[in-house]
Amino acid sequence: MTPRERMKVALSHKEPDRVPIDLGASIVTSITKAAYVPLREHLGLPVEDVQIYDQVQQLPYLAEDLLERFRVDTRMVQLPPTHVAGVEILDDGDYWAMIDRWGSRMHMPKAGGLYYDWVKFPITEPSMAALDRYAWPEPDPPAMVATLRDQARRLHETTDFALVGSGVIGGGIFEQGCRTVGLEDFMMALVLDRPFAERLMDGITEIYLESIRRYLDAVGEYIDVFTFWDDVCGQNGWLISPDLYVGLIKPRQRRLFDAIRRGTDAKIFYYGCGAVFDLIPHLIEIGVDILNPVQVSARGMDSRRLKERYGKDVTFWGGGVDTQRVLPFGTPEQVRDEVRRRIDDLAPGGGFVFNAVHNIQAFVPPANIVAAFETAFEHGRYGP
Repeated sequence: MTPRERMKVALSHKEPDRVPIDLGASIVTSITKAAYVPLREHLGLPVEDVQIYDQVQQLPYLAEDLLERFRVDTRMVQLPPTHVAGVEILDDGDYWAMIDRWGSRMHMPKAGGLYYDWVKFPITEPSMAALDRYAWPEPDPPAMVATLRDQARRLHETTDFALVGSGVIGGGIFEQGCRTVGLEDFMMALVLDRPFAERLMDGITEIYLESIRRYLDAVGEYIDVFTFWDDVCGQNGWLISPDLYVGLIKPRQRRLFDAIRRGTDAKIFYYGCGAVFDLIPHLIEIGVDILNPVQVSARGMDSRRLKERYGKDVTFWGGGVDTQRVLPFGTPEQVRDEVRRRIDDLAPGGGFVFNAVHNIQAFVPPANIVAAFETAFEHGRYGP
């Protein structure tokens, strides 16, 4: 069975020959540079010329030698988030500074820095007047997106990998609102200044709709999975009330997912960290096919319970190994035990793609990463 066939069978909630494996097909299923370089050294692979794809999270382009080593079934079809005009990386004393296309400023310490963190937002005093003045970002120009078409066609026609991509140029509806005015101010606006919050989210939604259209016009016929991300939950439950989600966020997400379905047959992949057990029925209702990262360490996110309740309606992509405790701090054998347990819970009947919970972070022992992916391949086989 080819990787693409394997993925399609798994996503149709049937059992392929083995559980599909993903690493690096999206900005939420990859590995940071600080973990990638030691992993390559551990495996005896060359480490020169490691290039960063996602500056904020410090995610590198993953070389084919590693993807082949771990029998990865996926490949990415997406422009780098920092490729566009207007994105700047600056020297700011003890920090590297980056200004993104939305006008937010981020810092990463030069000494020991692992990520960029948001430090300044383009709208500092939420108001309608501020929105009148705000310089909204432009979606990727069609000519730039068109450069992906040749890549997608080549991968589709000359390889057997499942192709994964996204045309969204920021965070989700809720996330990008927080990144534009700041988390606290945006959450206050949702409650106390609904007209402002709705106008801001409408602006984000319209940009995403045009971005999605341009992306899918170029590659929609070639990709197998379209990724989207929007964190509305934390470790212990909702970040906002369910009523706010249903009234304000969900209808705009539905518009995006309807647009995706009009432009491609690809499955819709939704990334939402934390305790999302009670969010999942809403996602299924608005057309989500795949849930990621399946944070098994969050409250109420027991993998067996998830499979029993939602396994017929949504594919679990992730949850293959706990990345808060086991992967960084366990022994290789503890990692193997964890991977076997999650596969036993999530794989029966199909509807499961192996990946760690979110991107693999700095300081994770390379031997543990190897143990996780080797075990996924060995233990993920269906049948006798």
